[in-house]
Amino acid sequence: MFQALNQGNELEYEDVQSRPGHIRRSIPPSTSAAEPEENTHLLIGIRPSRKQVYEWTHNEWKRILVLNVLPVAVVLAWCAIPLPTYDPNDINDINNNNNNNNDITLNQHQNQHSQYLLLNHFSNNFNFNNNNNNNNNNNLDNNLISNFNNDNNNNFEKPLEINFWYFLFFYYGFYNAIALLMITKVFDLYSLNWWPKWLGGGFAYCIFWIFSLFLGALIYLYTGLEKFNLTWVLLTFFTMNMPLLVAFIVIKSQNRNTYRHSMTIFQKTFLERQLDSRIPASYRRFLWFCFTLFIIISAFIAGEAYAYVFISTPSAHTGIDAFVYVYSWLATIYILDTVTEYIIETRVKSYPLQFSFKLYFFMIYFIFYRNLFARLRNPKQYILIQAASSLWVCIFYPICMTRKMHKALVYFLGLRKDYEEYKKQCGRSFFIRNLAENATMLGFICWICIIHYGPNYDVYPYFKFNEEGNEFNFDYTLRASCYIWAFELASTIITRLIYTNVFQHNISKEAVKDFEAYPEMVVALIVIIIHVLQDMLMALLSLNFQGGHSGKNRP
Repeated sequence: MFQALNQGNELEYEDVQSRPGHIRRSIPPSTSAAEPEENTHLLIGIRPSRKQVYEWTHNEWKRILVLNVLPVAVVLAWCAIPLPTYDPNDINDINNNNNNNNDITLNQHQNQHSQYLLLNHFSNNFNFNNNNNNNNNNNLDNNLISNFNNDNNNNFEKPLEINFWYFLFFYYGFYNAIALLMITKVFDLYSLNWWPKWLGGGFAYCIFWIFSLFLGALIYLYTGLEKFNLTWVLLTFFTMNMPLLVAFIVIKSQNRNTYRHSMTIFQKTFLERQLDSRIPASYRRFLWFCFTLFIIISAFIAGEAYAYVFISTPSAHTGIDAFVYVYSWLATIYILDTVTEYIIETRVKSYPLQFSFKLYFFMIYFIFYRNLFARLRNPKQYILIQAASSLWVCIFYPICMTRKMHKALVYFLGLRKDYEEYKKQCGRSFFIRNLAENATMLGFICWICIIHYGPNYDVYPYFKFNEEGNEFNFDYTLRASCYIWAFELASTIITRLIYTNVFQHNISKEAVKDFEAYPEMVVALIVIIIHVLQDMLMALLSLNFQGGHSGKNRP
């Protein structure tokens, strides 16, 4: 059974023909006559109909525009809008921002800047190495200039400072809103029946978002932790977990975690204690859902840590370093994806969640892999990484779809799927990989251009090329990335031809069938792509705010 949305915003249940590889959206039996069914929509306003999804996905080019171009365009527009900045090295900015909380006053800034200009003029017009001066005077004057230049570097050569309130309400606010929307859509796919009507999905969403921004303002005003990227990552982590907290509170208040089926006289007499101690299947399903959701949310925390260790380091890495980075992260993603898929398939039993979570893990892997390109310096490094990736796609995925591999999994791991069902699962995995692969590469190529030539160039130091001894070249990075994308598209075409001609399986047609059967899944996929792309850019943003608690203690 699955749910479709009527024109009158009413829920109706329609039979869906069971197809191999699909988990049926079964409705658990109601525990009482007055208790609502488990399938309840949270975000009715953004649930597309079957007809809309058919129009979006039936045509290949429309499907590419909806699932690849649209989410990437949203992220590019978000990072292209200039962040208001304040330059502490510019005397004009000092005059226009006399309300900052630095201990050095405005007059001191002006006096130091004037002294700096006069001394530079003096040093340029007089030769301190003139033979008419004695050596002592030479050393004294040179030491004076050197000391002043050192002081000047400490006082004036400071990074740009970002306007915090604009960052909070627009840049971080939009990022946090998308993250919260993603988690709300995940709850919507799960279908909650215990969400209180008075709270509602839209109202709860706004409350959670406003509360997270309120906490961000408190962090800025009173803690001094706003300059760390990890602070905002953890705040988003907390925001995304707030629906889980509310869910537990509601379930406990409604006693949904206890067995409440009506009992016969025999059961009341002899088995009442045993039945009262049983946990309902719906509650166990919810606990497994919460566990997988916690893995999903924690995955991007691990990704942030991984990026901090490798991607954000200013030093260059060898091709071997990059190779180890890519495939160690790939192994981590595959392990998390396998565990999550097993739980969703066997415990939660929701096909849309299974599809969406797999896309999430592939997006996390590819987005960190893409940004590694900005730290490669020569063709050998690109060739080493991409050759392994292309061989992996053209060899590993076809091998996985063979009958021998299926029999091996059945024999050694106890796989219970028949071959046709298993084949559809392999094809679905490859389709999701292609979706994440193209979305992340399109996003990376576009945003390095937007950031490099745009107004936010100075707040993204990771994408600065040929500066401060940086050996990384923008033009070379752009060209090499385009070449890699071309090789990836070629390997994808080869693999799809193998699927079609050898295994008689068209992965695009199967994906369209999935979208038509579960139209609510399409919006979730779009939001997941937007969130992961934004998450990468947030990790690479240089946070240096004007004022705030940390600004009060600056020398």
